[in-house]
Amino acid sequence: MKLNTALLAMTACAIGSGAAAQNANHFFADRHSMVRGPYVEFAERVAEETNGSVNFTVFAGGSLLPPAASLQGVRDGVAQVTYHAGTYTPAELPVANLIGNFAFYNTDPMVMAFASTEFGLTNDAALAEWKANGVVFGGGYSTSEYFMMCNTPVATLQDVQGKRLRMAGGAWSRFAEHVGAVPVSIPSSEMYTGLDTGSLDCAVAAADALDSFSLSDVVTHMNTLAVGNYYAGFEWGYNPGFWQGLSEQERGVLFDQMAYYLAQHRVEFDKDVEKALSAAKSNGMEIFEPDQALTDALADFVKADEAVLIENAQGRGIENPQALLDDYKRIVDRWAELLSEVDQSDTDALAALAKSEIYDKLDRASYGMD
Repeated sequence: MKLNTALLAMTACAIGSGAAAQNANHFFADRHSMVRGPYVEFAERVAEETNGSVNFTVFAGGSLLPPAASLQGVRDGVAQVTYHAGTYTPAELPVANLIGNFAFYNTDPMVMAFASTEFGLTNDAALAEWKANGVVFGGGYSTSEYFMMCNTPVATLQDVQGKRLRMAGGAWSRFAEHVGAVPVSIPSSEMYTGLDTGSLDCAVAAADALDSFSLSDVVTHMNTLAVGNYYAGFEWGYNPGFWQGLSEQERGVLFDQMAYYLAQHRVEFDKDVEKALSAAKSNGMEIFEPDQALTDALADFVKADEAVLIENAQGRGIENPQALLDDYKRIVDRWAELLSEVDQSDTDALAALAKSEIYDKLDRASYGMD
């Protein structure tokens, strides 16, 4: 991996045509809501607001870095900013994965996107972990709620038992085992093939995947049990040398644009879900509500899994995981209250809240500078 990223770094420098490369990396396709706004539009607006002094070239679809290499790639300067899914680096990011595996505490994606951002920018243990891994945390994200999208009817707890479910690892895999299913941990890019070939019975992911990953071609049934949502890692993680080489004004532009696109991507993500669901239903996909036994099984799992989270975190060297979860619960509850008073389809109002309640409270002269 070190050799590969070193070669990629030389390639990235060559891309810059004599100037320092400013590469932005995301492994989702450029049509995905987490790319087309927070990376493609973001890069355009940053370039405009900085008069071209910060001018990212966006590489989407894993064309610069594959998913598992994005954390090392931004540290090594292959990318100056990248998205990273924490599930790929559990040993390097135990704090981020502890928080990310707490996805069943509150399944409102807007709340979790804002809460994970505030936690990542302010919690001492999280900040120390980012620094140790050579990244300046810029902001978080959240997928929409995860549902079971299947090639066979899955309506009841009994239906789920024995089924092979694509899971995001961690708590999701434990939930699959809790209900008698078989968890399969594969990247989102492999969901289609798994369903098409029969190696999977269901993909557990946000429903926009019906469109963004073309799952509507291979999915015939969906169960609307809300199986958490995913937000481990970061939507924007910056190379420290790049970040520290920016002027305070340039960092301020990035703060403001991240506040806006934190909100924008959530609004657009949910729109994409509704669009994909509507199209899939029109094409014959059948949707099931979970039966009471399946709903109760999820509730029982959520109660029991916090102890497992704490035990696993201690095994990965986190000294006081309960304190971290308590701090995160406080932040989640704060955002649940703040967002209850805002129209969650109003991007500008949401962005203003992210700016005033998160980014404006950071010291733009010192954040990420040590």
